[in-house]
Amino acid sequence: MRNAVTNSNDTFSKKLSRSRILLIVVPLMVLASCASSEKKWVHSEAPATPADNDMVQCKYQAASATASLASDSSARREEEANLINSCMQAKGYKQ
Repeated sequence: MRNAVTNSNDTFSKKLSRSRILLIVVPLMVLASCASSEKKWVHSEAPATPADNDMVQCKYQAASATASLASDSSARREEEANLINSCMQAKGYKQ
């Protein structure tokens, strides 16, 4: 009788340990499959948010608009800053 009880406990222990192994192995397999998917290229200086993207566009437009002014003049820098501010405000941003 004792042998029958021991055998049933061993069987229960084996089933329990198999289920624990599955509970660990299956999620690890899922994570591994996600990690091995193709990675996307990202530039470290690329705009990360829509606001950053809008700022880049406004700066480009301001630089184009002031290209005829002297490159190192304070008047050009001031005009670019004004154009950038106007552009961002036109897009709905506030400071």
